[in-house]
Amino acid sequence: MARYYLFILAELTLSRLPRRVSYLIATLVGDIIYLVSPRIRGSIASNIKHVLGAESDDAAIRPLVRGVLRNASKNYLDLISIPRMKPEEIKRQVTPHGVHHLVAALARGKGVVLVTAHFGSFDVAVQLLAVHSVRTTILVEALEPQRLLDHVVSLRRNKGLNIIPAKSGALQAMLKALRNGEIVLIVCDRDVTGEAPKALFFGEETRLPDIGVRIALRTGAAIIPVFNLRRDDGRYDVYVESPIEVASDGNATVAKHMNQVIRVMEKYIKSCPEQWAVLEPVWPESNHRTQE
Repeated sequence: MARYYLFILAELTLSRLPRRVSYLIATLVGDIIYLVSPRIRGSIASNIKHVLGAESDDAAIRPLVRGVLRNASKNYLDLISIPRMKPEEIKRQVTPHGVHHLVAALARGKGVVLVTAHFGSFDVAVQLLAVHSVRTTILVEALEPQRLLDHVVSLRRNKGLNIIPAKSGALQAMLKALRNGEIVLIVCDRDVTGEAPKALFFGEETRLPDIGVRIALRTGAAIIPVFNLRRDDGRYDVYVESPIEVASDGNATVAKHMNQVIRVMEKYIKSCPEQWAVLEPVWPESNHRTQE
């Protein structure tokens, strides 16, 4: 329960401070974690090394690891700040690009599967859909303890999103949303079940969830990659890519379309690896190098 109480403490304090001040504190928290947690530091370093390539050295990796931790801390701050953010503030802070792709896909009436990664500021960016009254269901990791999961879900639902933990019944909820012509959003860059199929990610095999591709093929929904970037001025850009053309002819098609999703994820992650806020190892390795 310690995680839950720390989360609540941060919410009661940091979310009430001026944004500039709270972001400075979040940056400091990221730096502290970098110094005191060799396990997290090593996991991030391993992930970054896969992005940069085997030839990358510690001098290149170290500042990016610190950047990941700073951005992850800011992301938590964004999450706890959602209830205090007014719809007009969200619209002002988040700038969408390529939204015509989403509008056209929704007009088909078969729903849209948005696929993305733990990149940029996920929690603020998706609120743009809520404040524009776009019905959206988002699959999220089932955190422990249950009390923490319930609280995080309530924060994300604050503006009207339908948040469903990856538990029993989640598949049926997503299929229902798509059949109603709505949006389902799935994060595809990390397998939390240990059961996802293997795929090549930055040239090395790992497990990545392909449920987004599978439900799109099952329902006829469009698959659209979408990513957001945190800007230096504290605002956010959301990039909506053109749809991935889908046609079902068995498992080979699932793998083919998943590879297309992976290539787009790689493009964005490689462009700003310090914004890829994954703190656990993405590739199965017995040892992770620790950044000193």
